[in-house]
Amino acid sequence: MLRHLQNTELFRLGVADTIISKRFNRRSIAQSHEYDHRSLIEDLDQIALPQDIEIMLGEKASTVARLIKGGKASGPIVDTFRRIEATEGDAAAYEYLRAEADGFHATPYGHCLNSFTVDPCPKHLECFADCRHLSATDLPENRQNLIRLEARLKAALETIKARPSTSIGWQNQLEHAEKRLDGIQKLLATPPGERPFPDGPDLSVPRERGVLDEET
Repeated sequence: MLRHLQNTELFRLGVADTIISKRFNRRSIAQSHEYDHRSLIEDLDQIALPQDIEIMLGEKASTVARLIKGGKASGPIVDTFRRIEATEGDAAAYEYLRAEADGFHATPYGHCLNSFTVDPCPKHLECFADCRHLSATDLPENRQNLIRLEARLKAALETIKARPSTSIGWQNQLEHAEKRLDGIQKLLATPPGERPFPDGPDLSVPRERGVLDEET
């Protein structure tokens, strides 16, 4: 524990990872990063942006830029940013990010990189229900929220299964709880910065109206 603490404090003070690895007689710098227990905010503070870019972006877009540069975010906005950066250069990529910065949201379960400028989240923050825009984090509060939900859903499933029925409502309850539990467990197993549901539906695209939808 003392070695882990020293490792983290040296990173926090800005000591180079090569020096830290030599200090602990490690074979590679990757080992030192495995024992880096700084918070996400502390990690992002170490990622520098050019001053003119930071002023142009503002606080929220600058946070998104640091997440991208630090490899701690993924999603459609990140993919487009990297494509513009590669084809049109940094200036165009940061200009795109400035316009799309509202697409970053810190949720109780991870990071959402989708812009809901007009309509609110159609998942009602049930990010663990196959949302393709969700990125996993290693933040303790996110994991605690997920672990608590996992325990509640397991208890709910036990209750549902203890009262079997042939009704459609019972089956819907069972499937709903099972799907949410599966999503939560998949999110818990996803490495930070990765998307647990990359093939989920694109919620930024309005759904097709059905014959039973009311006219507006």
